[in-house]
Amino acid sequence: MRFSLFLLLWCSLTVVSAANLPPGGLAAAEVSGVITDESGMPLIGATVLEEGTTNGTVTDLDGRFTINTTTEDPHLVVTYTGYQSQIIQVGTQTNFEIVMLEDSETLDEVVVVGYGIQKKRDVTASISSLNDEQIKKIATSSGVEAMQGQVSGVDIVSGGGRPGANPSIRIRGRRSLSASNDPLFVIDGIPQTSGTSAIADINPQDIESMEILKDAAGTAIYGSRGSNGVVIITTKRGSAGRTIVSYDGYYGGTSATNTVDMMNGEEFAAMKRESQRDGWNGAIPPDEEVFQDPTELESIAMGRSTDFQDLVLNDGWQMNHQLGVRGGTEATQFNISLGYFDEQGIISNMDFRRYTARVNLDQNIGSIFQAGISFTLSNSLQNYGSNATLGEALANNPLGVPYNEDGSVRFLPTNDGIRTNPLSELVENAYIDDRRVTRLFAPLYLKANLMPGLVFTTNFGPDIRYYRRGEFRGSLTNDNRGGPADAGVTNSQDFGYTWENILNYNRTLGESNDLGLTFLQSIQALRYEQNSVDVVNLPYEEQLFYNIGTAEVKGDLNSTLSEWQLASFMARATYSIQDKYLLQASLRADGSSRLAKGNQWNYFPGVSLGWRVGEEAFLDGAGWLNDLKLRVSYGEVGNTAVSPYSTQGALQRTVYAWDESPAFGFALRDIPNAELSWEVSKTLNAGIDFDILNGRVNGSFEVYRTNTEDILLARNLPPTSGYSNVLQNIGSTQTKGAEMVLGAGILRNPTGLSWDVDFNISGYRESITELALTDDEGNPIDDVGNGWFIGQPLNVFYDYNKIGIYQANEVELADSRENKVPGEIKLEDLDGDGVITPADRMILGSDVPDFFGGLTNRFEYRGVDFSFFLFFRQGQMISSNFHRGNNSLFARYNNLDVDYWTIDNPTNANPRPNENQESPRNGSTLSYFDGSFVKLRNVQLGYNLPDNVVSRIGLSRLRFYVSGQNLWFASDYDTYDPETQDIIPTTKIILGGLRATF
Repeated sequence: MRFSLFLLLWCSLTVVSAANLPPGGLAAAEVSGVITDESGMPLIGATVLEEGTTNGTVTDLDGRFTINTTTEDPHLVVTYTGYQSQIIQVGTQTNFEIVMLEDSETLDEVVVVGYGIQKKRDVTASISSLNDEQIKKIATSSGVEAMQGQVSGVDIVSGGGRPGANPSIRIRGRRSLSASNDPLFVIDGIPQTSGTSAIADINPQDIESMEILKDAAGTAIYGSRGSNGVVIITTKRGSAGRTIVSYDGYYGGTSATNTVDMMNGEEFAAMKRESQRDGWNGAIPPDEEVFQDPTELESIAMGRSTDFQDLVLNDGWQMNHQLGVRGGTEATQFNISLGYFDEQGIISNMDFRRYTARVNLDQNIGSIFQAGISFTLSNSLQNYGSNATLGEALANNPLGVPYNEDGSVRFLPTNDGIRTNPLSELVENAYIDDRRVTRLFAPLYLKANLMPGLVFTTNFGPDIRYYRRGEFRGSLTNDNRGGPADAGVTNSQDFGYTWENILNYNRTLGESNDLGLTFLQSIQALRYEQNSVDVVNLPYEEQLFYNIGTAEVKGDLNSTLSEWQLASFMARATYSIQDKYLLQASLRADGSSRLAKGNQWNYFPGVSLGWRVGEEAFLDGAGWLNDLKLRVSYGEVGNTAVSPYSTQGALQRTVYAWDESPAFGFALRDIPNAELSWEVSKTLNAGIDFDILNGRVNGSFEVYRTNTEDILLARNLPPTSGYSNVLQNIGSTQTKGAEMVLGAGILRNPTGLSWDVDFNISGYRESITELALTDDEGNPIDDVGNGWFIGQPLNVFYDYNKIGIYQANEVELADSRENKVPGEIKLEDLDGDGVITPADRMILGSDVPDFFGGLTNRFEYRGVDFSFFLFFRQGQMISSNFHRGNNSLFARYNNLDVDYWTIDNPTNANPRPNENQESPRNGSTLSYFDGSFVKLRNVQLGYNLPDNVVSRIGLSRLRFYVSGQNLWFASDYDTYDPETQDIIPTTKIILGGLRATF
């Protein structure tokens, strides 16, 4: 079917391409000339195209060109990046001297910065951008996941294969040990109160651009919320002109990216026999003693084996439809869109659906005022599914039987009651975890042009989010194992709002000096409520979680309320001298209700400098250089790491006996601390931006260092105090790294093949520099209990080092060193004392990659385009929970198909199976792997029909494409996906889609 679809598409492309060939039989006329800029410098690589045809050429090193025209009245279309295009009638002239004029719109390309926009050439902070074309290349429900590998310094890791799962995002690493390291999201100018989940409700196809603010000079204007970076999302708006109707949709099939090699029946039987060997080198009992379950013996005799993993993993699908209408007049512009995203997971009771509606409206009111709204309504439903489905599929005895003789699901595949049939989780309405989110986000603005250059804007952004989780677990599920069914309902809602008043003033001083001033006053608040109840002994299972009043309360009744407010003031100044010397300085003050009086306010400065070296007179003769800019910045930002009410202390409920009757009481939980403050990060950043050979090569390189101080850590207290610990600002960390971005137009042929490459690579090192513990001289020392070490990353793997398996000739060594026998794990004696003790533990590695990034290649040839995108992370270590859970060699559960030790197979890979050990001694040492990988993130083949063909059917644009995602990866860590340890496999997808504009 896929081949037929591809063949049909290719035939269509061939026919349409043939229809668009230039007419033949006309007398050719040779036309030549030279193309220069206004100063007379030749322009290398300017495009000269005969209008209405694909006949064209480019200028050589001297700016010269030659072209043979083919039409009766030829016109030449001349284009060059950064200059205005020209259309020249040839007539009887055969030689031309063409002077190109700079295109001010291109030179003044802007990017969105906090509380305004800025010319890209004037940006002095570290900011990366993604446009809508880059975002919608990736078929996903999340705009964050579309960024993966495309932005330097931004490390995004997939949330796994469960539909609707949110990825994690880290901008330039982690800074805090206990607080969130998630960035701040700003949507249409409004900082989000709902955190990272804010992006999950936004349709990626509604996004016009995403700007990522990475250094403190760029994020300081967001003060106490900018320490982990800022992601600014701008949605699509209308424009004056004709009304445009567009449709964008795709459909594709999904399957597991990879499956894992578990033991089959024969391999499991061999492991179980070995597990019951008498000692490490004794005899193996007969099968009648090893296999106590008649089902196992029957399967062995029949050669029967069940692949439970294969039974629960199916093919899924994903589709997306987006219908938009945009347009307007000079007074009114609008953009309206409806979106529907639907994904059926590769496990039957896991899926995700989302409906979105958006209305963006801008209205000019006279010559002074402008008002607008960005109205978003979304409703999503995630069937989360049961983790036991795949957990049981991997752990179940392959000698078990999944179905009864009548074809119904057999709840216990063997007589071992600890392992239930994973298919029982997939019986309709047996297990339900239904998560529904409804969100209304409707920021409004009113803008007033008070005088030339002076604009006042007030923004109000209400944000309402309702969440409902309904759970039901039937009797015949892994949770209840034949016991009574139970259910639960959780409801929460948060209402947040932001009200900001902004005054912008921009003025040109003299002929070429530009001044910009911004002043801000802001108020933000959030109210969060939640309540939940769990019940058991439902009278009938068909009621699921919709009538829990008929059941017995389990005792789990909960409700909570949380409120906080933030008041802010900010001032920023930008100054540009002769378009060469650039300055930006800002100061923000934040006051938080989360902190005690006298400690509520903090101040966050930021300053950055830029020098556009390419504009200096001594580089006037460098025609190959379009732009060269040096920049440096310093800033301080905060992390609102203090939860509401943390400074006040808290009590907790206790249970005790009062006169032989149960009673409730209260005990101390948190000690009050009015001195708690924000974590503060201070960043120094230096970078260089360059553009050479008329944009054929461009990029940037930058280095940075961030010191985070006053990190919140729990300091242990004596039990006699009544408290276990107290939260204090006593830790510090440092993160430093480098980033490089390169873009190159390797081939630029208007009549043939064009090839563009984008590459980015980043690396960072994080380290703990101070902790709560100190030595007698006050120097910070390691906190081994929490796994925190001075000079090491925030998350390291501290354990013994496995160096092999004790062999048959090492009986005495195994006994004296570790009290072990041959066939068990051999550890490294780090201190050389001949005995393995806790002192022999070491730091084995960290989850911080040495480097990560992406490589994109784009090819175009006469309307056909092909692109592929590789994403890589290299050098990080994985502590594999997957191997901990599936490589116990206990022989009661199924096991990864590994090379294990026996007296006849003296391997050093894995220890011998042992029915007396549910997991091997020091089994954690088997779970550390090099997590490096390279992944083919996206590949796409598309075709844009020619304008003259599209116009005949009443369209302005029509594009067909086929695409594949996650089709291949290379890694030494061979499980479902080296990128994630989620128990649900990630998926690959092959899809077909079209985009039509009317």
